[in-house]
Amino acid sequence: MYPFSSLHQIIMWQIKTKTTVFSFFFTIILALWMSPGLAEQQPGNPQPLDDDIILPMPGGMTMVFRPVCIGAGSGSYAWRRFRVGDPAGGYKESPTGVALGGAFKVREESGEDWCYYIGKYEISEQQLFALLGTPAGYENSRYPARNLSWFDVQDFIHKYNSWLYENGLQDIPKHGGVPGYLRLPTESEWEFAARGGSEVDGAGFDRKTPYPAKKLAEYEWYSGPKSSHNKVKKSGVLKPNVLGIHDMLGNVAEMTRSLYQVEYYQGRSGGYVARGGHFLTDGKRLRSSLRVEQEFYAMNRKNKKLSPGKKSTLGFRLLLSSLVFPNRQVSSQMKEEWDVYRQGVAKTLPAAVSTSSISDRTKVSGTDAASYLERLKNELNLSGAISENVGQELDNLAASLAEIQFTIRQAEKDSAYAWVKIASEQAFFITRDARKLPLLQKLMASARKSGRKKIIKKYEARAAEIQHNI
Repeated sequence: MYPFSSLHQIIMWQIKTKTTVFSFFFTIILALWMSPGLAEQQPGNPQPLDDDIILPMPGGMTMVFRPVCIGAGSGSYAWRRFRVGDPAGGYKESPTGVALGGAFKVREESGEDWCYYIGKYEISEQQLFALLGTPAGYENSRYPARNLSWFDVQDFIHKYNSWLYENGLQDIPKHGGVPGYLRLPTESEWEFAARGGSEVDGAGFDRKTPYPAKKLAEYEWYSGPKSSHNKVKKSGVLKPNVLGIHDMLGNVAEMTRSLYQVEYYQGRSGGYVARGGHFLTDGKRLRSSLRVEQEFYAMNRKNKKLSPGKKSTLGFRLLLSSLVFPNRQVSSQMKEEWDVYRQGVAKTLPAAVSTSSISDRTKVSGTDAASYLERLKNELNLSGAISENVGQELDNLAASLAEIQFTIRQAEKDSAYAWVKIASEQAFFITRDARKLPLLQKLMASARKSGRKKIIKKYEARAAEIQHNI
């Protein structure tokens, strides 16, 4: 393949090498055919990749998707545990453990894996208008579609799903023999893809952005003269992230299907969540965890009427998903694997950990902390900034983390023993006192027959005391 990204480079190379006229034109034709850099004439896919998933649209348009694989194997309950959020975002982005699964089983070089497919580009105006028609005053272009309400987007998704099932059913990925469908991504799906998914290591995944800080302008549009000049840009112009996805963190913010909750999946549910920055966002604020609550409806200040919320900085991209139980066979298989899953990997996932004992929760957190510590040690070793003493102190810290986990487990055992002992003693006293009540009742009956009022009062007081103790 010719390593040229423009026709200008081809011409300059031909001049330097002094090739013949025939060779000159032959090379240009060959390069036009082979070079991905010169294939940008594709209106719906300006930067094509070999493993793109391409779906048809009306009017000869297309929509392109990129695979986002979980990297957790091919089991029915292959979830990927990771943390959303970033301390840089304050309490609204407090790091939270989540677990994510794929939608389609895909064969990779390393074996089968679960993947979902997310839009390679933000939905453009020309894609939007291919289904909804071009309204007056709008440009039919590769600029991201914006100034749309949540309801406009849902209308577009419904119409595209309907058109696709009628005109492109054979092109849609399937799970259990049932074609998938298009929707907005969830927060977790969006952030996992924005961070680079399973294509990056743990240290790379947890970084503020998946790009080198000094090269951010090569990948994302943000405010200022070094980037967007405070104007929206066409989709797919800059470099993609490691998954081949363009403009994830900038250009326009993007709708998700998740309702906004301060702690991601607990608390009050408000508007819907928009992820990522946009062309008016300061570059220093761009991060994979950036999230904002968006209103479904907005009050018009002029006429005091309620109308669907829209913003010139807000767009969207779609995700290809599937049913969890597309048929009885899949349902039966998942039922068979449920007990093994619950007794195995499920114990370390957020749903189980949230109701586990303190020692089990500490074990999961301690394992994560040990991993972060080992990562820090490796980074310091690579930078040459670690001395023998510092390395020893880091090892001591790792040992202390393990000791803390052991101590908590032992404390739980000791506490359980103490409570069992207390309960046993209480049970003994309750049993002893309960045996006294029948005797007291007989004595009171005898005292009533003989009319001994003082004795009756003593017996009644003693019976009340025993009842109170029990």
